[in-house]
Amino acid sequence: MKKKPIKLNDEQLLLEASQLSDMYHQLTLDLFDQVIKRIKARGPASLADNPYLWQANKLHEAGLLNADNIKLIAKYSGIAEAQLRYIIENEGFKIYKNTSEQLEEALGRESQVSSNIQDDLSNYARQAVDDVHNLINTTLPISVIGAYQGIIQDAVASVVTGLKTPDQAINQTVMKWFKKGFYGFTDKAGRKWRADSYARTVINTTTWRVFNEAKEAPAREFGIDTFYYSKKATAREMCAPLQHQIVTTGEAREEGGIKILALSDYGHGEPDGCLGINCKHTKMPFVVGVNSKPELPEHLKNITPAQAKANANAQAKQRAIERSIRKSKELLHVAKQLGDKELISQYRSDVRNKQSALNHLVNSNDFLIE
Repeated sequence: MKKKPIKLNDEQLLLEASQLSDMYHQLTLDLFDQVIKRIKARGPASLADNPYLWQANKLHEAGLLNADNIKLIAKYSGIAEAQLRYIIENEGFKIYKNTSEQLEEALGRESQVSSNIQDDLSNYARQAVDDVHNLINTTLPISVIGAYQGIIQDAVASVVTGLKTPDQAINQTVMKWFKKGFYGFTDKAGRKWRADSYARTVINTTTWRVFNEAKEAPAREFGIDTFYYSKKATAREMCAPLQHQIVTTGEAREEGGIKILALSDYGHGEPDGCLGINCKHTKMPFVVGVNSKPELPEHLKNITPAQAKANANAQAKQRAIERSIRKSKELLHVAKQLGDKELISQYRSDVRNKQSALNHLVNSNDFLIE
């Protein structure tokens, strides 16, 4: 009997989750724009002539800023929370259904186990939405006002001590607080998270868990513990030996002439192990003796584990430069909002230099994609 190649599930769920995380990041940028606008607005007193009266007037306007912030947050939050729930419950169920249908076809029977997947997905969605909602609607408004007040107080202190001109005081202080970001959460280890970074972590962690659970649940229901491990041009040390191999959540063994590797032998469940933090590999239920591995594209066929690990180092450099470019572009945007020509020139130059470095890296490594 001809073996059926497994079909890898669409990763639309992970793509949509990434786009949703970007939405929360954009919210924090828009909120900071509102802070700058309120700081820069002319009032009855100037920072140069009467710093303390300027400070009193600006602090008095905190309520107006907070009202604007709450409106903006509500606009983003309503859309984002509905989208998060949709991604988890609907895209997650599509993956489950697709995987279950493939197993039904491979085994020639239906599962005899009643599935609770829809309840599980609803619970995942509820927890993620609650976590993000509390952060965005409760903590974030307080953090924005805290940054606004901090900018005012720091700017006044710099002016009255004669250390800076009013323009220097405002511009440099705004930049300092922008780089700091809006506080969102302190974890058990005492690490302070920016609001948008914590939201991204909640979304990515939850959707990745859903992505894997939606494929593991059908396997459990059919009594299957073997999976095909995907292959990429890049792989961390623990993933490299598993690429394009058959793996198991149980014990390592040989079955039907196929060597089956145990995920537990490669750090499964650990942050830096296979399928750990920021690992983009996936696994798909695989019925030994019935399924065959998918055909690899030409650019992946001859990549060895050693090459995949070396490629991962180059990709890490690419990602670091890309993050740095995004940050410089955001700083350039803030500099433009402030109208600071010196800072505008500085960050324009930063963006050009970093883009040049990125182009050189990508051109030197064919497997990298901008």
